[in-house]
Amino acid sequence: MNFAPYSPSPDEDRTSRSPKKSNPTQPSFSSYQAGNSASYAEQGLLNNGSSSSSSNGQTVRVNKYETTLPIRVDIEASLAYVLGPVTGLLLLILERQNDYVRFHAWQSSLVFSSLMFAQYRAYLDGASLERYEVPYFGLIASEYVDTE
Repeated sequence: MNFAPYSPSPDEDRTSRSPKKSNPTQPSFSSYQAGNSASYAEQGLLNNGSSSSSSNGQTVRVNKYETTLPIRVDIEASLAYVLGPVTGLLLLILERQNDYVRFHAWQSSLVFSSLMFAQYRAYLDGASLERYEVPYFGLIASEYVDTE
């Protein structure tokens, strides 16, 4: 007994149900984490006419996932936030090649530095109990405290 939801008629050509063979001319795309570095889509390919190509007419490959450190891009970018401005500044110094990682290092450094400024102001204003309100969030925090 066949319990399949669709059963073709016996007259149907059986070759139409066979799996189709893949076209070898199409490039195969894989994740950069799989280690396949031959994909043009993931590396980017600069042709001879572009301003970034070399002067002797060769093509130049640009790998947007390549980093100075031997760590994957996603892990390296998330490490920028682990110890706040310390790891952000450390990655700014060590990572010179990948703009994605450098963006997160800058963002981590700036955000956590502003938090350190708020901590410093809280320490200074502790004697007088004056509130230093950071923009937007300070007003919300004051409303919550005042309504308690």
